[in-house]
Amino acid sequence: MMLLRLLLTLVLLWAGPVVARDLDAIRQSGVLRVGVNPNFPPMSSYGDGGTLQGFDVNVARELGRRLGVRVELVPTEAASRVPFLVSGRIDLSLGALTITPERRALIDFSVPLHSEAMGVITTSRLPVRDWRELNRADITLVNMRGNQSVSVLAEKLPLPQRLLVDGNADTIRAIAQGRADALVENVDFFIGFTRNYPDVRWRVLPEPIFTAWCGIGLAKGNEPLRVAVDAALTAMHRDGSVDRLWRDAYGAAMTVPVSENQLKRTAASTQTGYRFDWQPVITALPYLAGGAVISLQIALIAFWAGAVIGLAAALARLNGSPIARRVAGSYVSAVTSTPALVQIFLLYYALPEIGVMLPAFVAVTLGLTLNAGAYLSDILRGGITSVRQSELDAAEVLGLSRLDKLRHVMLPHIVRTVYRPLANFFIVLVLGSSMAALFGVEELTGRAINISTANLRTIETFAVTGLIYIGLTLIASALLALAGRYMFGVRRA
Repeated sequence: MMLLRLLLTLVLLWAGPVVARDLDAIRQSGVLRVGVNPNFPPMSSYGDGGTLQGFDVNVARELGRRLGVRVELVPTEAASRVPFLVSGRIDLSLGALTITPERRALIDFSVPLHSEAMGVITTSRLPVRDWRELNRADITLVNMRGNQSVSVLAEKLPLPQRLLVDGNADTIRAIAQGRADALVENVDFFIGFTRNYPDVRWRVLPEPIFTAWCGIGLAKGNEPLRVAVDAALTAMHRDGSVDRLWRDAYGAAMTVPVSENQLKRTAASTQTGYRFDWQPVITALPYLAGGAVISLQIALIAFWAGAVIGLAAALARLNGSPIARRVAGSYVSAVTSTPALVQIFLLYYALPEIGVMLPAFVAVTLGLTLNAGAYLSDILRGGITSVRQSELDAAEVLGLSRLDKLRHVMLPHIVRTVYRPLANFFIVLVLGSSMAALFGVEELTGRAINISTANLRTIETFAVTGLIYIGLTLIASALLALAGRYMFGVRRA
């Protein structure tokens, strides 16, 4: 059924891509949908009362006022900016959207909104004076998926290791905790996060790598809207509105201001709608397959280690001392009452604050293991209690030893009772391993995100990734069913 739904979705997307709302439709509705990054202060972030505020938010509202429509702010993370435009979820995209040829192939841009002076943020732990000194294999550079600077790193600094995270604040946190050595990004955008770590001696290297320009993204071929946005934005530059809003947000003028020459219109786009291109994803299939192997590794480790923990907790709750029962019960209750993602966040981000730093793979696997142990405890406890007393009494009459009763009476009954729930839970772990992508682990989902942020082919990339996940679950389900049938006599439901 899942495969049928995915194939149907692909057919619909291929046959009829979403058509962006033109200016008349926007004015008729009275609402302009603008994507802003909710975790990107001072560009945009949630303030008191849960309302969005910042430079991008104020620019969006001023644009709406000049276009005569109400602005609806749509939270949009960095990696989602282009996909949200392509899918028609938003009309405009802000969030330091750098104007690049790769993005121009999929979306259109307004005239530049602001500059982007790319520099290096690091600490006193790294004794370098120039950004070129970062090009060493023993250095780890952190960045956020979806940022244009990721491709800059591959070109200008190919040797360092890279750590990709999903939040702006996570980049600075990774450096503060020692997971990374430096961040190559727009210094103005990220330096504010360093205030969260006043004990760290932060440094900004003096020479910027280069200057780029960020515009407002629009769907491809939506020319009437682009003309209107260009006119409003150009007027905002000329009357000082953009400069005023930037100073309000950053407390200083833009490092490299937008010149009059930058406001000149480029040629109009002739393409309309979305054009599918599967070749970049097909080329990356070996890379995705390697990620699928890592996903299976995480699931297998978490399942077997979790089964051991779950069995111990189940036995403690059934036959343990009062203290053991309370400890096991508290563990199961605490873990099953909180999301696995929260547990992994605590392992990965909170433990370094007390001097325990777990690698991303270890933190994710450990978090899923502890989570699996709690749920498997209930499954295994149900299997153990399902053994009927009459069977044990019969074994006693036959004179079976305790070991024989366990091998020939209890275990076969328990396995047949819990096998299907255990097999289903393993499939859940395979899919749940995708949470590792949030912590920089390049399993299947993490690699799919990396590919889509590089080639911007989000629909194609995740369609193929979805098919790989379906293949993994179908193969795993078939193998588990065969093992259950021939090894334990478990028939299909």
